[in-house]
Amino acid sequence: MCFLKNVKTDSISNILRNYDLCSYCINRLMPKNFIKKDSLQIRKKQFKKAKKELIKKCFICKNIFEKLNPVLNNIYEKTSNYDFKTFQIGITLQPSFLDRDDFIRSKLKIHGTENIKFGILTELSKKISQRTCSVREINEPDLFIEVILKDESCTIRSKPVFVYGRYNKTVRNLPQKKNICKKCSGIGCHNCGFNGVLNEISVESKISNFLKSKFECSTIKINWIGGEDQYSLVLGNGRPFFAKLNNPKKRNYVLRKKSDQRGIYLSELKKLKHQPKGFIPFKSEVDITVISKSPINLSKLKKLKILEKNQVQFVSKGKMISKKIYHINYKKVGNNTLNLNLLLDGGIPIKSLIETNDVTPNISHLLENICRCKKFDFKRILI
Repeated sequence: MCFLKNVKTDSISNILRNYDLCSYCINRLMPKNFIKKDSLQIRKKQFKKAKKELIKKCFICKNIFEKLNPVLNNIYEKTSNYDFKTFQIGITLQPSFLDRDDFIRSKLKIHGTENIKFGILTELSKKISQRTCSVREINEPDLFIEVILKDESCTIRSKPVFVYGRYNKTVRNLPQKKNICKKCSGIGCHNCGFNGVLNEISVESKISNFLKSKFECSTIKINWIGGEDQYSLVLGNGRPFFAKLNNPKKRNYVLRKKSDQRGIYLSELKKLKHQPKGFIPFKSEVDITVISKSPINLSKLKKLKILEKNQVQFVSKGKMISKKIYHINYKKVGNNTLNLNLLLDGGIPIKSLIETNDVTPNISHLLENICRCKKFDFKRILI
């Protein structure tokens, strides 16, 4: 609550006699129940004893309120390419402004009124709202504007846009993720042709390029629901993914549900208010072609049924992980070739399940044969 302690007109007049204050600062410092008229009129009438002329340079703000147009023009120019209905603004102000403001407050024993920083924010916000037909909002605004008043500069940061979708991969030899250059850690160097990545084409790059073209964002972070080998296909309903679009300029784009990206087919595309946190459990149906070193023994082949509705274990990041295989079908298609169809928990390393002792039990162990995973394709992913 705004209040003025034991302040008489004489004391205010004395302050004004010794310190020039502009109309903005008088209105800002004096409670509304104390001053109801225009501050310039108050200076002429109510504070006659000061006998001072109109302000030349304000002691507190140095007339900064009258010099906000360059800052506003900079803000208007930089925000003109952004879609936004709400904004929040922050300013960096030299400490000397606040020191002078506190000094006058102390002299007048004023408490509870807005300080100069809040006053500048209010003035800037009012004019930005009028010019851009937007509203200042503290919680999760579309746009955040940071102003440095010393050099009249500003930076713009927009709230991320979150997108959910699925992708089908219909071509082989296409990696899921970008292969970041280890020599420059993605910054760009001669080794990677200054791209930061060693493989320019991937599922990630295709999805990122598509979303960047629509939302004009700076960077994209994709959270994958599982992964696949670069030679694997992703069929059926596709693999789900969540994308975080950082600093998008276009946030009102109407996203179509489907898009063909030449080898990558996107579906179920939609914008989300927030991205789910933590691990999302999922199941995968996988077709696997297995090649064995020795001819496959039919009697031992039946041992694979042990895997159905049972757990397999493996170590990941130093922890023992247990995952379940829900269903298994197998078919011998040659002396040394086997086709498998599995429905299993997401996160089980497919090649390790076939080839090594890293996963127990595993196919090679059950068949008592050295097996190799020739290829594996995903028929569907369930979440």
